Amino acid sequence: MRKLITALVITVLLIVLAPAMVYAAEGGVAAEAKGGNTAPEITALTLVEELSDTQVTALTPLTEYRVKATVSDINTIDDIETVEFHVYHATNGTKWDADECAIFLWTKSTGLWTMENDTAITTWAIVTGDCIAPSVFTGTTGDWYLAFEPGELAQADVAQNWHAWVRADDENKNNVGSTETLSSGATMGAYAEISLDAATIIFGDAVNGIEPGQTGYITSPNIYITTQVASNDIHDLGVRSDATWTNGGSSITLSGGTGVPGGDGEFSLEISDDGTGGDPGQPKLPSAVTATNATIAGHATDGRTETIDDGDEGTSDTALYMGLSLALTGVDEIVYSGTITFTVTN
Repeated sequence: MRKLITALVITVLLIVLAPAMVYAAEGGVAAEAKGGNTAPEITALTLVEELSDTQVTALTPLTEYRVKATVSDINTIDDIETVEFHVYHATNGTKWDADECAIFLWTKSTGLWTMENDTAITTWAIVTGDCIAPSVFTGTTGDWYLAFEPGELAQADVAQNWHAWVRADDENKNNVGSTETLSSGATMGAYAEISLDAATIIFGDAVNGIEPGQTGYITSPNIYITTQVASNDIHDLGVRSDATWTNGGSSITLSGGTGVPGGDGEFSLEISDDGTGGDPGQPKLPSAVTATNATIAGHATDGRTETIDDGDEGTSDTALYMGLSLALTGVDEIVYSGTITFTVTN
């Protein structure tokens, strides 16, 4: 009985001490990752004077200025493909508009600076000889200088509502190019110019003239004279005449009134922006032309000349009807000549 118990104990111990079986396995898979092309960054943007880094806050049409953009790229600036500049009024536009948004571009592949308007007629200008891109592209930071002249129709503004905006894109065109806008803008000064559709006008019949004591109207080259104004601001349209019209030693004197003048050897001029249904070219509501510049009735606050997206610059045209009256006496049967001057004042 004692031997049997011992045998059982030994059996149990043998089972407990038997070694456990362990199984293990492993495997691998190839992996790779490519570093992305980090977008460039515009670290500084300023509006500066021509050929200097002096900041400006006031612009004048047809005068040269520069936009300076400092651009960085950790992949070196050789990675930058284009730098686009917008000079704009109030709200940045995506299209060229001569009175409120001009677009310029530097392109790495050509090394050229271009003005991106599609129009044939504009007074905006890019001064390519003064535009500067970095000469060495191995670094991570460089300065681009756009040299430009605002067009004559760039909206006048006494507040600092003219701004610059720049975008830089790298050669991968990842569409996350860096953009920057001036923190403070610039004013734009007023500008105006005027031209006429004819160099010479003739009053009355070219052969028979105007009878003394009678009134003649413009007959050549049309029945009215057209003023063509280009202005970036509200303006006043005015007129004046030489006080004396002459032919050799003979002359007539401007009366300063309307209708047939009463003084010997006088003439009068009248003007209106509307014609009547009577004689062709007859001013409908005439006011007197004097030897001193005076505002033409209804034209004290003519609006600025506007443009449209991708459109040519134009003018604001006004047809003006005029009459010339001669006194009954003191007028010879000869051709008298003088100058009528039209003015535009901002």
